[in-house]
Amino acid sequence: MPGLILLGGLAALVLAALASLFLAAGGDAWQGNVGYLVSIAGFTVYQALLSTLLSLSFGALVALALARRQFPGRRLLLALFGVAAALPSIVAVFAFAGIYGRAGIANTVLGAIGLPAISLYGLTGILMVHVFFNGAFASRVFLAALEAVPGEHWRLAASLGMPPATIFRRIDWPVLRRDLPALALLIFIACATSFAIPLTLGGGPGSATFEVAIYQAIHSDADFARAAVLALLQIAAMALLVTLAAPLLVRPPEAASVGRRLERPDREAGWLQLADALVIGFALLLLLPPLLAVIHAGRTLMAGIDPQVPRALVTSLVVALAAALLSLAAALLLSRSRLSLTKQGWPRLARLMAAGPLLTLAAPPLAFAAGLYVIARALGATDFVAMPALILVNAMMALPFVHRLVDPPMALAEERYGRLADNLGLTGWARLRLVEWPLLAPSATAGFALAMALSLGDLGVVALFGSQSLVTLPALLYAKLGSYRVAEADGIAALLAGLVLVLFLVAGRFGGRHARRG
Repeated sequence: MPGLILLGGLAALVLAALASLFLAAGGDAWQGNVGYLVSIAGFTVYQALLSTLLSLSFGALVALALARRQFPGRRLLLALFGVAAALPSIVAVFAFAGIYGRAGIANTVLGAIGLPAISLYGLTGILMVHVFFNGAFASRVFLAALEAVPGEHWRLAASLGMPPATIFRRIDWPVLRRDLPALALLIFIACATSFAIPLTLGGGPGSATFEVAIYQAIHSDADFARAAVLALLQIAAMALLVTLAAPLLVRPPEAASVGRRLERPDREAGWLQLADALVIGFALLLLLPPLLAVIHAGRTLMAGIDPQVPRALVTSLVVALAAALLSLAAALLLSRSRLSLTKQGWPRLARLMAAGPLLTLAAPPLAFAAGLYVIARALGATDFVAMPALILVNAMMALPFVHRLVDPPMALAEERYGRLADNLGLTGWARLRLVEWPLLAPSATAGFALAMALSLGDLGVVALFGSQSLVTLPALLYAKLGSYRVAEADGIAALLAGLVLVLFLVAGRFGGRHARRG
């Protein structure tokens, strides 16, 4: 089974990378402080749990509001949600600092009217930025599920005169509940393995997470043994979590009826119109100021482009394109293998296939990249391995998010047309193009754009493998900040944000056009 081979290969790569860290340490065991480990684990779980609850609540409310409303600029708003979900972490942190920092615009206004300032550093700042990223992502996933509800459901609800509360209980909640377990697990792991956000906004050792501790062990102390122990503890905890939650990742059967999209009957309720307006307004209040701050910072681009920027831009685009293609292909292969295993009567293997992509997110990117670097250095092939390593790690880190987007429509295509496709003998590329792609197009293009955007913003991997001949936009941004050339760094940050925005606008048009053709 190709999917099992792929998962086995990914697991072997992660284990080989982590084993190399122990070997590089000369076999010395790290005598860790138990209290230190407990502190790191406690804060990691606490902030990840709060971030997940807030992100899911925000995402569900926004998705329901957008599902009920059609208005000018809605497509642009959805594109902004995509930008927010994939904006480079370091860019988002600096944008939030410009708005909510001690000398930021928001605190200046609050101080002028006599209100207490917002403290961005510590748990509050971490939660705000995590909701900015993951709340936007959750809203897109929930909205895609709500918009897939067959039209005859709304026709029946209207004929029965269902009030808004009954519509939510009978239609909306079952749809949201199908995606809730896997999405909650995905966001929890993403927050638990977050790096740039707790590193810059943590405010001290008391706010350190596993990722920050791994970075400090590698970057500050060159203690590969300590980094490996922390990485293995994190992977073991996340693997246990995914294993225990695996039964919840199997989606209940979805109605196979097909109907054209109709307007929801609850959209006319006056109090819901007000509530939806407030929710959409709150979403804009959270998402727009940091994005506008990045755009405003891009005024330096008008003064001229640094000669290093074009080459870094080309390198970033090549790496991002390759990583996105690899991640999308792997996600489609895993989804197809899961469905095949389910049909063949192998439910446990199917659950493993569903949970497999989340295990790649549990592997700390910094530790994995450091392990690959140690292996490449031992083989004397650091320069040769640098580009493939960048592509591979970025593809692996994007895989859980892409898989979360493409797996539901792939399952829906199987439920609706799978038996007919089997009778016609459609397999492989023909089955994907003729049967699955019409339903997959919006989610697949959004997943491709998300994977490419995440790769465009990667900094951790290129920090290890980068050189004068291999410079990406995030690495150049970091270098400008390190040399206090803030204006040029602002311009590069705006360029990255602009690329992500254009990427999602193009992906939205491409996916929508192909879905309509299907």
